[in-house]
Amino acid sequence: MAFTAGTLADGQAATSLTTVYTCPALSVAYIKSFSIYNTNAATQTVGVHIKRSGGTARQYRQFSLAEDESADVLTPGTSIQLSAGDVIQVITTTATALDYMITGVVEA
Repeated sequence: MAFTAGTLADGQAATSLTTVYTCPALSVAYIKSFSIYNTNAATQTVGVHIKRSGGTARQYRQFSLAEDESADVLTPGTSIQLSAGDVIQVITTTATALDYMITGVVEA
């Protein structure tokens, strides 16, 4: 098995539930950190969902973030394990107001 570690995804959240990371085929991903940051002057509500391959998106966490406030989606010392085809989805109040970064390890 080969392991690849680093940034798995980064970008800005949208106002509709949008996939921000998909675990590659024939792989297992271990999400080690997932941070979000509000760049907007208005408070943003953000929802993070996990959708198992072929399943329904389930809400994992929800935050309200004031201007220049950040949050860690994962509790310290925890991780999320994703199987091939599983996805992380995010939704927020204002498009392009919320930056995110997901880091971890992919085992293929």
